[in-house]
Amino acid sequence: MKFHGINYYSKQPQKIFDFYKTLGLRVVQEKESDDYFGAALALTDDTEPLIWIWTIPEDKEQPCCNNLYFTTDGKVLEVYEALKAKGIDCPEPINTFWGGMELILTDPDGNTILYV
Repeated sequence: MKFHGINYYSKQPQKIFDFYKTLGLRVVQEKESDDYFGAALALTDDTEPLIWIWTIPEDKEQPCCNNLYFTTDGKVLEVYEALKAKGIDCPEPINTFWGGMELILTDPDGNTILYV
């Protein structure tokens, strides 16, 4: 078994795509269709895992909430500064009860992004 990626469904796929692109995820596939969007971003420097962004049809409810988890090799503060420099509004990292540091963002659909 191999983890290949995440299907992400949104009523605002272009906004979500732009948000994750601004975070630094590499574009693997641009939008294919206005009907279903179908863009893909790489979650690592490799070709996978991927996050595919799809359109939620108007007659469907939006699922909530996903949590994307990224490790930073102990560089949470550097990630925070880089995101702020890109104009992303994010809270300051917090020290956790287990002794590490976490940065928690929320994307435009209300999903959380955790940097550890």
